[in-house]
Amino acid sequence: MKLSITDMLCAYLLTASLAAVAIEVTALLSSRVFGVSEDIFTSTIFRAAAVVAAGCIIMVTRRLAPAAFVPAMAQHYVDSPDGCSNTVAVSPVRPVRRLAVLHVRFNRDAFELAER
Repeated sequence: MKLSITDMLCAYLLTASLAAVAIEVTALLSSRVFGVSEDIFTSTIFRAAAVVAAGCIIMVTRRLAPAAFVPAMAQHYVDSPDGCSNTVAVSPVRPVRRLAVLHVRFNRDAFELAER
């Protein structure tokens, strides 16, 4: 498998695992704080809702990543690929660098941290 495909799959898996953590924390808090029965969390409806919620979180993250990448390009925190290589250079000092890198990984582009 190509490295770009592996990076893209890692980006999706990272986003899905963070969504699963958020769903788990929400379930734990609703059980402890609001007294929701634990039987609800083993039902098919909850599991289907969790899968839908994880998918929605992945899609929202996929939509928000360009919102961090485009301003980074405008402020020269990200350099687009030149004629010789297809590697995107990302500045390590960008405030939302991780979201910009996630955008690059979602689009299967190679990236490197620029020296700035």
